[in-house]
Amino acid sequence: MTTAERRLVPGEARAGGYRPLSPEAGERHLVRTELCGGSLADGWRRSATPLLALAHLSDTHVMDHQSPGRAELMDRYSDPDSPVRPAAGLIGTYRAQELFTFQVAEAMVLAVRASLRAPVSAAPLNLAVVTGDATDNCQLNELRGYIRLLDGGEVVPDSGDPQRYEGVAAPGVDDERYWHPEGGPPDLPRTRYGFPDAPGVLDAARRPFLATGLGLPWYAVHGNHDNLLQGTVVPQGWLQRFPVGGVKLVTPPSDLDAGALLARFESGDADPLADLARGVQLTVTPDPGRATVTRADHIRQHFRSTGTPAGHGYTQRNLADGTAYYAFDHGVIRCVVLDTVNEHGGWQGSIDETQLGWLEAELVASAARPIVLFSHHPLETLVNDTRPPGAGRRVLAGELRERLLAHPCVVAWLNGHTHVHAVTAVTGPGGAGFWQITTASHIDWPQQARIVEFLATPAGLVIGCTVIDSAGPAGYPAEASAGDQSDPLALAALARELAANDWQLRHLVTADGGAGAGLAPDRNVLLPVDWPRTTGQRRLT
Repeated sequence: MTTAERRLVPGEARAGGYRPLSPEAGERHLVRTELCGGSLADGWRRSATPLLALAHLSDTHVMDHQSPGRAELMDRYSDPDSPVRPAAGLIGTYRAQELFTFQVAEAMVLAVRASLRAPVSAAPLNLAVVTGDATDNCQLNELRGYIRLLDGGEVVPDSGDPQRYEGVAAPGVDDERYWHPEGGPPDLPRTRYGFPDAPGVLDAARRPFLATGLGLPWYAVHGNHDNLLQGTVVPQGWLQRFPVGGVKLVTPPSDLDAGALLARFESGDADPLADLARGVQLTVTPDPGRATVTRADHIRQHFRSTGTPAGHGYTQRNLADGTAYYAFDHGVIRCVVLDTVNEHGGWQGSIDETQLGWLEAELVASAARPIVLFSHHPLETLVNDTRPPGAGRRVLAGELRERLLAHPCVVAWLNGHTHVHAVTAVTGPGGAGFWQITTASHIDWPQQARIVEFLATPAGLVIGCTVIDSAGPAGYPAEASAGDQSDPLALAALARELAANDWQLRHLVTADGGAGAGLAPDRNVLLPVDWPRTTGQRRLT
């Protein structure tokens, strides 16, 4: 069921402002005409030819939520009562719903499988693309879990001691900033924000299950969380060893200079993190499966897959040189995948000059065809110039925008990273422009993906975008039975409800959208593009 048929929105508030979700009527497709000479003619679908229909998934953040390598204790500086919140913004190292990322991914896979026909054209889906941050903390066990979730087969959403839960949600962790679904010391999520008790979910979240698999060819895109600890810091030295060890940091020291810590962390500086060790720690079971992965490891693991195509877009060239950008064809459309992760650290993106030269050659060689770009970072977030002395320069948003607008073969750019639905017409003086289609995450509200269709018409190209919910039911039972908790879809429903009530974002979540849901023109839309745009470009019909 797509959001064109039914939407889930916050319902009536309960104690603490906690709102369950309720269904309402679907949202029709809006036509946006910033990149064409006029609106769509009546009956245009009857003459449309499907060129490509894909599932766009992004920011699944498949997570080892018990790992010592995670920095949940930093996230409190974004809480509503934090004095450094205005400067810190959203940090994103802890969420109550992070217990259930495996189950949310499974529920989204099932939703894609249920989309037997694309919503606009009724054409079958051809493939899926995951635009980065497939994993949360660049760990091997997360990477293997995400690949298995998309391929199908048994997944084990657990690490450390298989007999007990060892993360910050445990009843014995005395820190009021964490949700304790099975009781324990009073915590703010339950006492202030109305979060529910959910007995049994700590075991249920760790229980192995048989993943269904997409049943489609799927392509990978490299994201900052796939290569950097918490998406920001290069895992080297003591930080490379820390995730596999037996100590988890839980509560920061009371005298910590949070502002200075966060400023240095955002730039990718790992040294200030050692200061967190002066706070409260938790002893956990060491696990070598939590080893961090490099970009080369990330590429290599995609060849250890039962799904198609081999390497999931990565090629033998990528294996040889360690780069994570590539291109492939689907009919007349050329798909170009960028790697916007800055290997030197920092959560925002950029590319290097070598990749820019490769991209320029791709655009020239395919100038007669529509080109669709894929990356993790959107254009406006390519601002990361972090680099050590002597390293080559980084190519940032302004330069890349100018290069792309000089090539009218570029018609769309699909990405993620911001965890927000957004559709933007990128235009410049004298340039035809392209549509940037940013899809929200599976970790934050609204936990959605998107079906994107490319359709040829006599008047040009139409890009149809339709947001889909996961296959989890609309609501989580107030008193779920043990049987319910064994079902990944029930836990996915709970995760979505928790995400809608995140105390750092809940004031932005409305029936009209807000927070990660964006606004109506960012969700279900039809995006006409004039084509051909220059002499020499071939017609699509």
